[in-house]
Amino acid sequence: MFHRLIRTLDLYDGLRLPVRIGREELLLIHEEGDTWLVQRRCPHGDFALDRGSVHRGVLRCPGHGLEFALSSGRCQENRSYCLRRYPLEFDGPWLGVSLNATAGH
Repeated sequence: MFHRLIRTLDLYDGLRLPVRIGREELLLIHEEGDTWLVQRRCPHGDFALDRGSVHRGVLRCPGHGLEFALSSGRCQENRSYCLRRYPLEFDGPWLGVSLNATAGH
């Protein structure tokens, strides 16, 4: 099922949009012209990533400072931690996600 998240015209650099879809807590990030959708909480310390900084496609957790490559979800300091990522889809002017049993990777 497709879930609308935001109109593409409303995207701006620095956007951190927490989204809840059912039980899933997600975070939409738009930075440096790129957009990603990832799990909202750090897999290491369960910190909310809303206040995390992004530089060159790397998200830095505000809790312990671990860094995650947004292209792969992998933690740069410890490969055993990985952010779940969700593929974004477009529906006219809307950016969204389709969640099902296999969503997130």
